[in-house]
Amino acid sequence: MDDYIYVPNIKNLLDGDMTKIPAYVIGKEVKEFNLYVADMTPDERKIVKDGCLINFNRNKIK
Repeated sequence: MDDYIYVPNIKNLLDGDMTKIPAYVIGKEVKEFNLYVADMTPDERKIVKDGCLINFNRNKIK
């Protein structure tokens, strides 16, 4: 129950191909697996990079 999922360099990966994203389950053992994210628009990518839609909108006002 105390496992974590670690996705290294996710911000950088958002700028490229997201069909095979390496990730790890960190628990009693470390297990590697791949994630897949469907195509996103540039705004969707920016929302994820900003952390949430509220931050995205706040940054647009600045």
